[in-house]
Amino acid sequence: MLRIAVATLRHRLAGFLGAFVALALGTTMVGMMTLTLAATFGTPHPGPQRFKEARTVVAPLGFEGNPMKAPAVLPPELVTKLTAAGDATADRSFPVRLSTGSAGTTGHPWSSAAFAGYRLTAGHAPQAADEIAVGGGDRSLIGRQAEAVTADGAGRYRVVGVTDARWFEDAVFFADPEAQRLSPGVNALVTDRGPEQLSALLAGQQAIALTGSDLTGIDPDSSGGAEALANAQAMAGSTTGLALCVAVFVVIATFAFATEQRRRELALMRLVGASPRQVRRMVLGEALLIGLAAAFVGCLLAPLGAVPLHSWMLDHHVAPGWFTVPLNPLPLLASFVVGVAAALAGSAATLVRVSLIRPVEVLRESAVERRGMTPVRWLLGTAMLVGAVVAGVVIARTEPYLAASARKYETVPVLYVGAVALLAPVLLRPVTRLLTRPLRASTKAGPLLVRENILTSRRRTAATVAPIVVAVGLVGTLLTMQKSGDASALARQRMEVHAAGVVVPGGSGSGAGIDARTMERLAAVPGVKITPVTTMNVRIGTAAGEQLDSLTTNVIPAAALGGTVTPPVRSGSLAAPPEDFLVIDEHAAQSDGLAAGDKVVALLPTGARVPAVITAVVARGLNGDDAYLSAALTGATAPTRVYLDSQAGPGRPLDERQTAAVDQALDGSGAHLLSYDAYLAAQRDRAAQQTDNAAVVVLGIALAYSLIAVANTLVMAMAGRRREFALLGLAGAARSQIVKVAAAESAVAVAVGTVLAALATGLAAVTQHASLDRLVAGAPTVVPWPQILATVALCAVVTLATAAGATGRETRHRAVEAAGARE
Repeated sequence: MLRIAVATLRHRLAGFLGAFVALALGTTMVGMMTLTLAATFGTPHPGPQRFKEARTVVAPLGFEGNPMKAPAVLPPELVTKLTAAGDATADRSFPVRLSTGSAGTTGHPWSSAAFAGYRLTAGHAPQAADEIAVGGGDRSLIGRQAEAVTADGAGRYRVVGVTDARWFEDAVFFADPEAQRLSPGVNALVTDRGPEQLSALLAGQQAIALTGSDLTGIDPDSSGGAEALANAQAMAGSTTGLALCVAVFVVIATFAFATEQRRRELALMRLVGASPRQVRRMVLGEALLIGLAAAFVGCLLAPLGAVPLHSWMLDHHVAPGWFTVPLNPLPLLASFVVGVAAALAGSAATLVRVSLIRPVEVLRESAVERRGMTPVRWLLGTAMLVGAVVAGVVIARTEPYLAASARKYETVPVLYVGAVALLAPVLLRPVTRLLTRPLRASTKAGPLLVRENILTSRRRTAATVAPIVVAVGLVGTLLTMQKSGDASALARQRMEVHAAGVVVPGGSGSGAGIDARTMERLAAVPGVKITPVTTMNVRIGTAAGEQLDSLTTNVIPAAALGGTVTPPVRSGSLAAPPEDFLVIDEHAAQSDGLAAGDKVVALLPTGARVPAVITAVVARGLNGDDAYLSAALTGATAPTRVYLDSQAGPGRPLDERQTAAVDQALDGSGAHLLSYDAYLAAQRDRAAQQTDNAAVVVLGIALAYSLIAVANTLVMAMAGRRREFALLGLAGAARSQIVKVAAAESAVAVAVGTVLAALATGLAAVTQHASLDRLVAGAPTVVPWPQILATVALCAVVTLATAAGATGRETRHRAVEAAGARE
């Protein structure tokens, strides 16, 4: 039978072309995503980075003997003792917002540059207080004036040198005395003595000596680049899973449709004596040959497709600039196996039913479509629908916060879309009857023909509708999930914070915060109440030094808790908090076994250990930890934002005089004032931009492939209707009328697919709302109408153009010749 399969392929290349194209493109899509995903794993830059040229480094000591990186500082008395005992070089690392560089720049003294391997490429080292050297800078910067903003304020400096670049930071180097003035604390001390020689000096001190591979513990990215690839890995992982589902589904549907078009040929084989087993072996052999060839072509194209994807990731800061996608044979091998398996599964899904019926029934089956669903399709569609409902209910009852993240909640909408697409033949008849009801009143033959063709050719229509459901459904469900989750997070933030305005620092992503001088001017504005907020990572542990957790906390004054800041309380109280309060969310409380009233030790980023008492446990945050720490425990810090209120009460708007006074206080600082509504709107726009960026990759590839599948299916379908078109021509229909009928059928298919996609989107939205409503009362549901309508329009254009073009090509010959042509 394999010999017959080879001969069949040779003589029916045009009939198998659609299946080949679908499989080749599907394998390409899966291959390029698996290549990208594989490139995000591992440690791209192993070994020490910041101190790779140092023998021994003394660093601050955290919980359980672990070192701490900047901004943790060594005890001043220990620095004095170690410096007096021998040669030692102090390193300081502090955030700088440089006008000539990126926002997230790190400042260092020049004396520590060599330990990271920095070398001057032009100019000279900074010597005077107003001189700097820029890491990875261009030679043209030398001689230019630059403004550097630190926690101490802004200063003017002259660029006198540039160095080579390092992957882990954007650095700017100051003269040692100036670096000491800007950041008095010593973050690390480099010495030529070994750990054994330092053991006596470090006894009883909150410090540890590191050497060799242990130096990675105080690197900016101690994972050796793996942390920098977290966003790229999340994007590639989500897209790979989605691409795999879309590719396998479309390939299976295409092969099943290609097999259905050969029912007459298979019936004749049964009639002349072929056994069911022989028919199965022949068609599976054909699928295997097509699968091997198409999967091989897809694996050749995958590395080419990964090139523009890689460029896009770099341009949109999804991955760091040093990220590369190497040619890895293992992902390509996995993609090859997936492609071949999809081809075999696509053929087997239909062959089991076709090959087991009697020859006479096969002939009758080849003439009239009796059923639109196969047992396999029923099983998969029902299983996916049940799986989506069960997953949504379980998440709503146990972990509703997952519904706020499209990446974590992705399985539910994908299952809904897959279920509706697989069950499309069942839903086609009622939806089509509803949409084509106006055509019944028409007295013309064309509308009646369109309606009846759709209703009687369910398999052909389902093959066209399914990719449309996938395309529109994925765009609708996934973007609705993401936008609704973002809107719920903002609604929660509006519920927790009552402020009239927000002061934010200048420069996106800068860690310098709002400097002390600006804070003094803001505090002096009459009639305005300020609430400085500093976001910092704090480790909590026991008095014995055991670490319990690492939390991203908001440091606020005690007076703001319960007034300006009012998170939903689960236990404890926000009223009259003590000066050593710590508020954690219920997730941290459950994970760490903590409750209101418990006492812990908070390890600050500076290395200071301060006792704190948990005064309240609040609802779990939607975007990470929802924790608050007393500003009295942290000392002076550079706030990352400042909430402003009129002294008349929280949330009361500022009048024109107060607003003008605030603007004057911020003059020259780079910080600026926003109303709280504008601040939330900016966050919403930022979230929308991130969503749109993710949609370009996560949905763009799947959408493009679905549209290609639509066009591919239509070409196959129109080729199989050549005799039907010829009979219409013999009955008196003009060529243009036949083209119009085919185009109208395709338009109805787009409408049906859109309705089914809307059904999947509605089911997913209702399921998500059940979870979000448990987190935020009246959680909003945001439907991305512009993106959905644009997708529908794109599907309509591709479908109509392909249907008209393919029909025009199939009707270009004389009707009598086409009617008598051999299949």
